[in-house]
Amino acid sequence: MTSDHETTEKSGSRFCAHCGTENDIDTYSCDRCGERIYLPDPLKPPPMGLVECQTCTTPNESRAVYCVICGNTLTNAARISILGGADPERQIPHSQPGGIRLRRREHEPAVRQAPVPERKRPAPGRKRSETEGNSAERPEPTSTAREPELEREKRDVARARVAEQEQQKSEASDGENTSGNRSAQLPQSARGWNTAAFLIGPIWGPANGVWIGVVGIVFLVIPESILPLAMKFTLYLAYGAFLGIRGNQLAWRARRWNSLEQFKRVQQQWMLLALVVNLALLFIIPIMLR
Repeated sequence: MTSDHETTEKSGSRFCAHCGTENDIDTYSCDRCGERIYLPDPLKPPPMGLVECQTCTTPNESRAVYCVICGNTLTNAARISILGGADPERQIPHSQPGGIRLRRREHEPAVRQAPVPERKRPAPGRKRSETEGNSAERPEPTSTAREPELEREKRDVARARVAEQEQQKSEASDGENTSGNRSAQLPQSARGWNTAAFLIGPIWGPANGVWIGVVGIVFLVIPESILPLAMKFTLYLAYGAFLGIRGNQLAWRARRWNSLEQFKRVQQQWMLLALVVNLALLFIIPIMLR
């Protein structure tokens, strides 16, 4: 009968100590909450100490809520006392498996501490590599610098996939003709500035079913005794800018169009007409003022 620790190791997974989510064994951080996933070393305990899982006797950080190996809660977990620091030769044997040190009773003999071997100082003039041995025999440190880069690459791929799906939805909506409906959404390819609505809004509006375009005439017919000429011109331009921004959306909802291509073609014709009318006014108005 295998323990929970052996079962989890075979399944190749680790549990998040923060939220209890099961992740792959090589995952750097939790897929759900982003908390770092690692198995603490009892010989190098964290500053806050360790606690032992009551199910699989695995040492976990004292702040952990779930066991990193079996995933069970650590509500009643016992605190681990590591004696002698990180030097295994100075470790004092524990009275129970899992590293829990109980208080010694008076009739029990005291446990003798193993003597600390004296470290030899390197002879002067010798290189460090000669005194510490061959560097190839020492274990290479494991670097986790690459793991955050992999997580960042995964997020970038996911964002690109979402953007591609949104673009596909937008392209699919371009083929649907929902014009003439008050709640219709203008296709992405037809959105933008409407020059005709800005320049000749009072003429463009009724022709396209947008009757609020005639509101611009109100600013022009107000007597100057009530509204100065400069203010009338400013209000007319401001309202024209509003029609320029929302003109395509308003025209798409105002009437039923045969197709999106017809809508674009008609709006381009109105743009050419608006440019011709305004160029003609630039020549006619100075002549009339003379």
